[in-house]
Amino acid sequence: MNVTDRLVDALRAAGMPTGDAEARQDGKELTGRYAVVWPVAEHAPDGTAWDPNQDRTLDVQITSCGPTRRAADQVAEEARRVALGSFPPPDSYGWLAPAAYVTGNPTTRENPSDPTRPELRGYYRADVYRYAITPTA
Repeated sequence: MNVTDRLVDALRAAGMPTGDAEARQDGKELTGRYAVVWPVAEHAPDGTAWDPNQDRTLDVQITSCGPTRRAADQVAEEARRVALGSFPPPDSYGWLAPAAYVTGNPTTRENPSDPTRPELRGYYRADVYRYAITPTA
């Protein structure tokens, strides 16, 4: 399991409906309050001169969604607590540093995907977190 997998599992364990790169969980479309997680970037290697690829730094985005601005913000705050909290590192790695909040966007109104149903508008906020890992074996 990688960092993104571990974060998805941690959010679900915290009771948050969470999609893995799409707004679905267990084959069902997510609605209401939920989060979607996906990897954003892996940065240049952070290892030693002898093994530059040893340590890795990865960014993961959590998009928090809700039917209102307040709901999306509440999902984002709960997701932040989990993302910056304690959960298992990826397989064969340990945490090199504590997780960090990197950037985000203000809560934004999302237009409905079905133009015949304008009442389906929702809100979302995308926040990016950074994870530094190092091999354990």
